[in-house]
Amino acid sequence: MEKFKDIISLADIIESRHRTIAVAGADDDAVMGAVAVGIRQGISFILIGNPDRIRAAGDESGVSLDGVDIRSAESGDAQDENGYCRTAARLCAEGRAGVMMKGRLGTASFTRAILDKQIGLTEKGALLSHVGLFSDPRNGRSFLVTDAAINIAPDLEAKKRILANAVKVARALGAKVPRIALLAPVEKISPKIASTVDAAALKEWVAQGGLGKAEADGPFALDAAASAEAAAVKGISDTVAGRADILLAPNLDTGNVLYKSLTVFAGALSAGMLAGAKVPVVLTSRSDSDETKWASVALALRVAAYYGATS
Repeated sequence: MEKFKDIISLADIIESRHRTIAVAGADDDAVMGAVAVGIRQGISFILIGNPDRIRAAGDESGVSLDGVDIRSAESGDAQDENGYCRTAARLCAEGRAGVMMKGRLGTASFTRAILDKQIGLTEKGALLSHVGLFSDPRNGRSFLVTDAAINIAPDLEAKKRILANAVKVARALGAKVPRIALLAPVEKISPKIASTVDAAALKEWVAQGGLGKAEADGPFALDAAASAEAAAVKGISDTVAGRADILLAPNLDTGNVLYKSLTVFAGALSAGMLAGAKVPVVLTSRSDSDETKWASVALALRVAAYYGATS
């Protein structure tokens, strides 16, 4: 995949028709920093919510919103957070925005609008999952971690859809044949450890073309997945060990701890987005730095531009 700094640089996609971001609940100082950076980069925003509060948030954050599209919910949608989310989702479903972003409102209302079949932002059978992008602090390689935020204990079929989402992101970031490491506590398959059994099944599924051109191997403990040297010590020699583009966590607990360990202890550069809808979705945490928030927006724009150009 491309280097992290190249992924979040938008110089080559500014002319994309998918560079408009619909922000639901935009009266939020936590997103105004990303909005300010985006405006300077030539990104367009549709800020949805109470217009007076949105302008006040911009003033308080020192962000000029002159010329920015600020609106309340569309006709037929309630003037509350549910309505703001539905309006943002509809704008994206209809192609009027290429990325959807969460502002100051509840996650439940936000995801409910994304999944609303009447709005049409997700296709039948779609599964939302979180995809985290990291820059390896050791060598600057970029890689993805999934799923660290949405699916609690995915079964085998859910893991297939989570991987399909992540592979789409990886391809948008330059991985023509994404390499997938299937994480587990150990490398041996044990019927007592469900993650190893699922890894064996996923490996076979990918080998049979379940994800098109892609490679998967595992089960791998994290050291073997992330370090070719550690893999060699364990007698593992293949094209995935130590070179993975995607790390698949077996469950939310593992994914979330790995995600936060990378940022808190290792200081890794990071970004994140939700995949599985017709457009990328930005769902940042209030504890994220402004750098991470903007990187997440840039990641979503990169994915939107790629699939807009290839659709």
